[in-house]
Amino acid sequence: MEDYRIGFFIDGFTLKRVNEYYRYYHPYRSRLNFKGLKSWVRAEAAQVFRPRGRVSMEAHYYHPYKDPKARGWHTSGILRFEQQIAEAGIQVHYSESYIDSQYNPNMALLDDAVVFSCYRKLDAIVLLSTQGQYSSLPERVAPYNVPVLLLGWNFSYLKNDSLVTWRTDTALKDRSSYYVAMDKVVENLVEGDPLRFGIFQRQRQLVKNFFAGGSVDKVISGRAS
Repeated sequence: MEDYRIGFFIDGFTLKRVNEYYRYYHPYRSRLNFKGLKSWVRAEAAQVFRPRGRVSMEAHYYHPYKDPKARGWHTSGILRFEQQIAEAGIQVHYSESYIDSQYNPNMALLDDAVVFSCYRKLDAIVLLSTQGQYSSLPERVAPYNVPVLLLGWNFSYLKNDSLVTWRTDTALKDRSSYYVAMDKVVENLVEGDPLRFGIFQRQRQLVKNFFAGGSVDKVISGRAS
């Protein structure tokens, strides 16, 4: 029996904002763990798609910037980021259309996901994004019978006395085959759930009060056919 092939496509524009939120403004005070996130996504996708046989997954990170090394940037932060991505088995795709002072989603994600689906390289897609620029993806891969599981975030926080609100685009959410509210997944973070707990790094001690668990749990919704 052939593997069930899942493509995990990460919108770096979204993940950067999510990472900043949990690192600086959420009580967890922790960065995301790319390897842990990938492991959780693989397990979650298997539950949602319920494939027969073995699941194989490839992961792609679409950076909103051009390759910094091509611009002569060789900082320790860049090298550390690339090392973490590589150790997690995720391929980085830098933006080709980025212009200085503009910070937008890398649209190569959309093109690559459609091409992979067209050539029957994937059986399903997991998209981590909140951005409406990708709202056409589910419809564009539908002719190839490739469902899309969307991982989105909704959150608000105070920054310099101003309220910052981040929401998943409604059209992207409604058009996807399935949706997981990731903000609700991580709010019920417990040490007894190693996959969920592994989404975050543990370089800083996470707030113990959150480990007791709560009534808020993940929300998965399927689009009616």
